[in-house]
Amino acid sequence: MDSKQKSHSWQELLKQFTRDPRERERIARDSGIQSLTLQRWAARKSKPRDESMRLLLKAIPADYYREFAQLIAADYPSLFQDNTISVSIPSEPPLEFYTQVLNAYASTPPSLYPQALYDILLQQMIKHLDPDRRGMLISIALCVPPLQGSKVRSLREVSSIGTPPWERNHEQTTLFLGAESLAGSAVTHCRQAAVQSREEEYSLFPVHWVEHEQSVVATPLMHKTRVGGCLLVSGTLPYAFAWTHLNLIDRYAHLMSLACEPDSFFDLKDIELRLMPTYTTQAPYIRSFGQRVAQMFAKSSERKFVALQKVHERAWQEIEEELLQLPLYTAK
Repeated sequence: MDSKQKSHSWQELLKQFTRDPRERERIARDSGIQSLTLQRWAARKSKPRDESMRLLLKAIPADYYREFAQLIAADYPSLFQDNTISVSIPSEPPLEFYTQVLNAYASTPPSLYPQALYDILLQQMIKHLDPDRRGMLISIALCVPPLQGSKVRSLREVSSIGTPPWERNHEQTTLFLGAESLAGSAVTHCRQAAVQSREEEYSLFPVHWVEHEQSVVATPLMHKTRVGGCLLVSGTLPYAFAWTHLNLIDRYAHLMSLACEPDSFFDLKDIELRLMPTYTTQAPYIRSFGQRVAQMFAKSSERKFVALQKVHERAWQEIEEELLQLPLYTAK
């Protein structure tokens, strides 16, 4: 097959990867569509029906699937709106995985908790929800502990995992999210929120889109009706999340709540999210985290031992406060 190049239409892309006779015959065999018909579609001499396009999608090479699906979205919106192109996945987490999580919950040393549970859950989620590696990013965003006498004003992404085009260990893990985000909506309303397409003209929820993201789901992390944060799942395709996906994300969110410390959860009356700046505005403040931690330790060197976790928490609270003090237009 020729090296991959950017196409402006699905016909051009189809022509590109059916130029090789062997690949064309493989697609014809896997889709049940005649080779001559594929050539006619690529040459725009005829147009496939929805059902034919659905069959073709199943045979598209994995490396081209994402681009091809994005190119056909305008001509075949029904394939996305009813989630018929969503990959078939098991509707429940494996039974043995529940046992694995409970064992980890009971036996993980405090020094490794909660990151060990984050890792176990994120690795299972990405394998379950994106088995064909079509492009997904899963993130955990927790409530930033408020200063005494204050309310929770933002969430902070603390851990994530992805499949291409995102890195497996996503570089931009640490981000603050607030009322301008889908995560903020899920936390504020204590229920799952989803936006299935970046092109939706009207949406009930605000979304702060990031690069490559075309659809996104946010589910609150709950403990005894209290809220600890949010589980975010982003896809590179519009309408990537069928009901099976949404239900699964809910189940994984319940398990993810076990990874959060009890004092990470807050009554809804104690949460009042504010607008947070754009990711690019946040970047220099976040890069200063290490320096802030070092300075805080230096100031406390002659005092009693200061727990590293508490110093980290105070540094993030300091950054949050500075971000919230920026002019309002910067936070939009």
